[in-house]
Amino acid sequence: MIRIRRVVRIPVVPKALLVVLILSLILLTSCSSGATMDENETELRHIALVAPIHAEEQGDAIRLGAEAAAKEYGMVLDYIPLDPSDDEAEQLQAALKVLEKGSSAILIDPASEAVLQKLGGQASAADIPVIALNDERMTTGVLSAIAINNEMAGRKAGEQLADLLEGRGVVAILRSDREDPDLMAREEGAKSVLSDGIHIAGGAACGKREDACWQAAKQLLDRESVDGILALDIQASLGAAKEVIRRKAQGKIKMVTFGSDLEQLQLLQDGVLHKLVVQNGFSTGYLGVEQAVKVLDGSKYDKPIVLDTKVIDADNMFWMDNQKVLFPFVK
Repeated sequence: MIRIRRVVRIPVVPKALLVVLILSLILLTSCSSGATMDENETELRHIALVAPIHAEEQGDAIRLGAEAAAKEYGMVLDYIPLDPSDDEAEQLQAALKVLEKGSSAILIDPASEAVLQKLGGQASAADIPVIALNDERMTTGVLSAIAINNEMAGRKAGEQLADLLEGRGVVAILRSDREDPDLMAREEGAKSVLSDGIHIAGGAACGKREDACWQAAKQLLDRESVDGILALDIQASLGAAKEVIRRKAQGKIKMVTFGSDLEQLQLLQDGVLHKLVVQNGFSTGYLGVEQAVKVLDGSKYDKPIVLDTKVIDADNMFWMDNQKVLFPFVK
């Protein structure tokens, strides 16, 4: 029996051509591998954090908290900075640009209710969730909020000022010239706990500019003789402090305010400011990203997450727990 054997002839490939083929194969593989990486990168969800206006160190703390959470949850944080001179119009414009470009979610500490409403309305139409920071208003498009209880924070501030004055004296309130419900809640909370022995004099209003608040404080102290000042936000406190120093009245006029900027902390050490009601900016940013992740995964919220506040003075500002709140960027 004759067996037929098939012989397969392998063509001889010249060495030069073989090298070219191998190089082509490597190049093809690396291109394919690069495409896979690009595809994986596009799969990562992006969360945009629009910077707050005039927030200084508090804004930095929020960003650091958001960055930490984004890293933990495998998200990409796109931080949208603002210039020091930018106001609510520029913040809204920056937020709407993010919306147009596209993002999985947007975090914003809104400069005003109008900013939140306009952004929320357009974000809702684009099906992009907005997470409000330092704001408890959950308007259209705002699917979660991280805030403090401003009425309770105002009560703390009022109680601290009353203690400093030992229940007697004249107090003036330096407020914002904007109709901000959060600041109004602080003022009402403070007024509710000031005792009968304390007279609340006519106050003054100023915007987000320190110089404007300085002028407002100057006019206030020109017409009123006061024992204490309650400043409802950072710029109001810095403007009032500047005028108190100019009058060489530091220590005599008791000052209570809100915020934890480095300049405020220095004024606290110098005895110009006496008490700060402080919130944890790092936690605000961290929880903002955490809430964004949960909302994107289908969770629903109808109430804001409320953070606690602390009262800081020159004696306790160096306590370890308070250092973590005041300086979250220091390891």
